[in-house]
Amino acid sequence: MRFSYAESMTNPAFYAPLAKAVEAAGFHSMIVPDSICYPKTSDSKYPYTPDGSREFLEDKPFIEPFTLIPALGAVTTRLCFNTFVVKLPIRNPVLTAKQAASVAVLTDNRFGFGVGVSPWPDDYRIVGMPWARRGRRMDEMIEIIKGLCAGGYFEYHGEIFDIESIKICPVP
Repeated sequence: MRFSYAESMTNPAFYAPLAKAVEAAGFHSMIVPDSICYPKTSDSKYPYTPDGSREFLEDKPFIEPFTLIPALGAVTTRLCFNTFVVKLPIRNPVLTAKQAASVAVLTDNRFGFGVGVSPWPDDYRIVGMPWARRGRRMDEMIEIIKGLCAGGYFEYHGEIFDIESIKICPVP
């Protein structure tokens, strides 16, 4: 079976065979993208295309990375998986820590967690998160995720998040 980048992004059935082939070819890692939804109408411009359009994303079946990576980890033994990039500030930090820790455990720590802010206000509006202070929210979320994934009880009192002493289990 032949694979191309475009096919691997458009047909979810290709992910597991692609991961096996990539590992067999001796590659170290595979990148898994993150995208939640595609709005029908938007005034937002994509900063990485000359005309600001993002039509190249429409109808692409992005599989949620915290779901896809464990499935790929189950059919490989050495291949590492990196997210490119999880839109962190639109998520809940405790749930995201639990998801990331679970993926790391299920893949025997073959998980690289790449995070960033979305360039589209639509993503924030759709999930009910404010666009304002997204950078500060992301900074605090990184601290929370690292703290919870370190094991033991962790509490956090920041400008945006206030989390009582909790722990998650298992952790990587």
